[in-house]
Amino acid sequence: MKSRDHHRGRRAVSKLSKELRNKSDEELKKRLEELEADLIKNRAEARMGTLKNTSLIRNKRKEVAKILTIMGERKRSKRQST
Repeated sequence: MKSRDHHRGRRAVSKLSKELRNKSDEELKKRLEELEADLIKNRAEARMGTLKNTSLIRNKRKEVAKILTIMGERKRSKRQST
């Protein structure tokens, strides 16, 4: 059963990556700002002990990393094409 659950998780991640890659640079920047604001709020809640789902922090950090990776890839590809 473990391998199935692990496999399902991987599909969800790839779906998120595809969705992020289909967004424009402006949409990615806006989402990044939203995530960073949410992270600040969630971290404060975690310190106070009022955050019930602590995995939110980890998942949002991962999404931030994906967005930064996509933005970096686009930046590098623009530099190479000029």
